[in-house]
Amino acid sequence: MPLRTVAIVGRPNVGKSTLFNRIVGERRSVVHETAGVTRDRIAETTDWAGHPFILLDTGGIIPFGEADGQFDKLVTAVAQDAIAEADLVIFLVDGKVGPMAWDEAIARDLRRCGKPVVLAVNKVEKPAEELNVHEFHGLGLGEPHGISALHGLGVGDLLDEVVREFPAHEADQPCDCRVAILGRPNVGKSSLLNILTGADHALVSEIPGTTRDSIHTDLKWHGRTIRLIDTAGLRRKARVQEAIEVFSNMRTIRALEQCDVAVLVVDAATGAVAQDAKIAGLIHDAGKGVVVVFNKWDLIPDKQTHTHMEVWDRFQQAVPFLGYAPWFTGSALTRQRTGKVMEMVWEVHEQRRKRVPTAEFNDFLQKIIRIQQPRAHRGGLGKIYFGTQAEKEPPTFILSVNEPRFFARNYLRYINNQIRSEYGFTGNRIFVKLKQH
Repeated sequence: MPLRTVAIVGRPNVGKSTLFNRIVGERRSVVHETAGVTRDRIAETTDWAGHPFILLDTGGIIPFGEADGQFDKLVTAVAQDAIAEADLVIFLVDGKVGPMAWDEAIARDLRRCGKPVVLAVNKVEKPAEELNVHEFHGLGLGEPHGISALHGLGVGDLLDEVVREFPAHEADQPCDCRVAILGRPNVGKSSLLNILTGADHALVSEIPGTTRDSIHTDLKWHGRTIRLIDTAGLRRKARVQEAIEVFSNMRTIRALEQCDVAVLVVDAATGAVAQDAKIAGLIHDAGKGVVVVFNKWDLIPDKQTHTHMEVWDRFQQAVPFLGYAPWFTGSALTRQRTGKVMEMVWEVHEQRRKRVPTAEFNDFLQKIIRIQQPRAHRGGLGKIYFGTQAEKEPPTFILSVNEPRFFARNYLRYINNQIRSEYGFTGNRIFVKLKQH
């Protein structure tokens, strides 16, 4: 039986993200006093009283006719999709201000949707404010539950009501591979996510910086569960003017820390810029698997047979340390070659998990040492006694030597290149570390 899905909805700035963070036990959603901060749907698997379920956070719903901007309409549409997908809806209202016309309009739509609705009255933090809860009986959605998402008051009773009709369920199975879609703003990350999942899970527009939160979406691919993470585009620090953007950058870096493979999306029309190199550096330093996608290939005029190699050569000039990454050109708009994304991701993931037997690796070491021996460096001649692959994900090799400082950097680069030539590790950085014997 699949996990039940619960969506938190309400008008802007009633505390939906605060409640989401309180339930899942971590600060996954951006929380800020500015109304409308949460613009995308956020999903997380959580558990209450032995009942695991998927919790969705959404942007604020603005009733039809009240939306006065592109984002208002987009955010409302995404929230309505979350309601359609949910098995149960938590309708959150603000107990401090009382029922509003927007609450009543949303309540009418929820009564029509046919889904079970639990009414939660937020910001009830003092005994005197508990009387305000009864004002919401008029919404016609059953017994209102007074809570304080900020302080956790009443949240346990609310969740008891949420899971009351849920069947017992075994714990959710872990995914086979976690994939972060990274890139600077407006390069097509969300469009790529939507193609891969076959649904508009991420909000897409032509305005840079639309995605502010990370969105986790599980995808079934050839019998495997791939967890896709679309992230807010990383901006240069000089352009981060709002606290919200700072939070978004933190989410992006956190997504990179949690993923197995990063898909770096680059605008093929503009080519790699300094911020692309910065993001590539974060991936390289973290030792994550990587696939480079040159998106917007449809915007390149007068393409020749060698044009794609010219794009890759220019990228390598800007990002020389990522030459081990597999890459391809494509277009999320026309879906050109987007089918290659998961094929390359899985290949990189499989290469990442490969382990070289110690005996085989030492035979290999002896062979490459005979071809090119260490040269004198810093007053001594380096000697390698033996080596082993100490870790996978990322592939890490430990060489036992007489003195680490006797090994020049270019000789370690030689060993690294020979390991890659012999064993592949496509799309993965190889770490070679020295240990004094």
